[in-house]
Amino acid sequence: PAAEGTESMVETEAVAETEQEEVRSFHPVDAGYFSDAVFIGDSRTVGLHDYGGLDDSTFYATVGMNVYNLWTEKFCEVDGEKVTLEEALKAKKYGKIYFQIGINEMGRGTLDGFMTAYVEKFRELQPDAVIFVQGIMKVAKEKSDKDPIFNNVGIEQRNERIAALADEKNIFYIDMNEVVCDEEGNLKSSLTFDDIHLYGSKYGIWVDYLKENGI
Repeated sequence: PAAEGTESMVETEAVAETEQEEVRSFHPVDAGYFSDAVFIGDSRTVGLHDYGGLDDSTFYATVGMNVYNLWTEKFCEVDGEKVTLEEALKAKKYGKIYFQIGINEMGRGTLDGFMTAYVEKFRELQPDAVIFVQGIMKVAKEKSDKDPIFNNVGIEQRNERIAALADEKNIFYIDMNEVVCDEEGNLKSSLTFDDIHLYGSKYGIWVDYLKENGI
């Protein structure tokens, strides 16, 4: 009986160690962390590609990207050919997927329609990748206060749904609004030229935030 008890304790400790190994947390990383990452998104991610200096990363981003044309439009370049996102993700294995999309859908469909199954599709196509679902970057106060559709109340509602996708194991929510917004939760006017997009010189703030939140 004593031997059985000892064996049981060993098994319990082994399970505990395994569970501990599965727990992942955010930590700082260097630029090399993004060498096996793919960034997917709309015009804001296009800006990250153009001005962020993440030259070793892959970018599949296009102006106007939204959940309704995410899987149908041929906006990804693979071996000199324009292909769909699904074809591109089948062509190469990635360690991380960074995904930010959502502002172009505002005013179209419901929150449930907006959220339908896109992360599950990423998991299907890239089963071993860590998926970072990024909060939609907010707009400046002047834009938010005047626009009945593209405003920060609507963005916050969508971000709550995006955050709920995180399982803290393979899918993680990160929100760069933490570093680009003022005390009232609006995009800082000093960072944007049109109340929606960052100045090219300000994308380093986003990159620094990503570096502080590796997994």
